[in-house]
Amino acid sequence: MRYHSRSITGQASRANNDYAGATCEGDSGFFVVADGTSRRGSGQLAESFVSGMLAAHSTQMEQGGYPADPAAVERLLGSILSDFHASLPADQAGAICYLIGLVAHGRLAVAYEGDCSCGIVPLAGAIEWITPPHCKANWRRDRSHCELAQDPARNSVTRCLKINRVPNPDFVCCALDAVERLVFVTDGFWADLTQVQQSSLLAARDSDFSVGDDDVTWIDVQLGQRD
Repeated sequence: MRYHSRSITGQASRANNDYAGATCEGDSGFFVVADGTSRRGSGQLAESFVSGMLAAHSTQMEQGGYPADPAAVERLLGSILSDFHASLPADQAGAICYLIGLVAHGRLAVAYEGDCSCGIVPLAGAIEWITPPHCKANWRRDRSHCELAQDPARNSVTRCLKINRVPNPDFVCCALDAVERLVFVTDGFWADLTQVQQSSLLAARDSDFSVGDDDVTWIDVQLGQRD
């Protein structure tokens, strides 16, 4: 398994409030993306969230790793999120959307709130997004990412992490038997880039690229390969 991550600051951004982090150990991997809102303190919260999740993952690996049962994994990820939230100072400002991806025992487990997304990258064609965004434009949870990208109401998220809101993630779990590549992204990637642009960035990951108003951040993961 190998991965590559990159973040490009949007043209309307004074500071890039996107953060990403990842680690791989053999056939297992842990991936985190966080997108801070424009509220004061959101960038700092996103940065501390990513570092906090990676630290929690390191501790879990030292204690023997993750269980194989999907329900047990969900409970564990939920506990990690709750512990992080409880550790925040009472005056913590800001809000973030986040997504955690765990690859272990041949399966993918995702925990997320907001509009960060995970997708399966096919050998050809568009990315298959597997995490319905939490936003007003998708209140029925039945619209594709391509549709949502055209709707301004997608910018109003209905779930996020902040000091006065207990974590309430959705979980997505699936087997990875036929999957060779995954991508974990902030909304700038799936909403502000066309499908052609998305594919171009994944094919030439270090190329010069001018994005729109929003920050664009992604982690590209190729399974079954080692550095």
